[in-house]
Amino acid sequence: MADMVNVTIDGNEVSVPKGTTILEAAKRVGTEVPHYCYHPGMSSPAMCRLCLVEVEGAPKPMPGCVTTVMDGQVVHTQSDQALKNRRGVLEFYLVNHPLDCPICDMSGECNLQDYVHAEGREQGRGVEPKRVFGRDDFGGDVLFYGDRCVMCTRCVRFMSEVEQDHRLTVVERGNRSVIDTFFEEGLDGTDWHGNIVDICPVGALVSKDFLHKARAWDLS
Repeated sequence: MADMVNVTIDGNEVSVPKGTTILEAAKRVGTEVPHYCYHPGMSSPAMCRLCLVEVEGAPKPMPGCVTTVMDGQVVHTQSDQALKNRRGVLEFYLVNHPLDCPICDMSGECNLQDYVHAEGREQGRGVEPKRVFGRDDFGGDVLFYGDRCVMCTRCVRFMSEVEQDHRLTVVERGNRSVIDTFFEEGLDGTDWHGNIVDICPVGALVSKDFLHKARAWDLS
């Protein structure tokens, strides 16, 4: 039997196996901490910074996706400071995100919509011109809308860790970073590339076959 540790999350005590992350422990008490880059089936780069939580005794906010719980630890996911941190991160995501919701296939089941509605600012403060990448055909059944991408790298990690075919990578750097394919044929010839559409938390990766054919709220 795995060693168990006791942790308090938002006032709720829970016992979880040693090595459990704060993100997973929070689910045990019914709290879903916002996150993008984390996926239970892949490695966690802790790069989206959206799962920041307040841990008593820690000098700074901690990423819940890679911070493992310790016995006696006290975590606040909904404190004023934790919400302020995540609100700031969300605001940065919206700086370059286009107002595509009316035509985006992910509208109605989009994590960004849900997170902004739950924890985002009522009004944005960004005045800078948005970056524009346009649409790219990744091959196979996948189209890539670079303007919508939040750089969670789920698709890159899926192709390298699950498909084990390094067809996708991050090119450029800073605010010009974008997902791209290594080869001219893109994702053609790979077996499971359609899954990256499903694991994309926003509408950056879409299916050519499904494009603009139905809305999420019309499906059962």
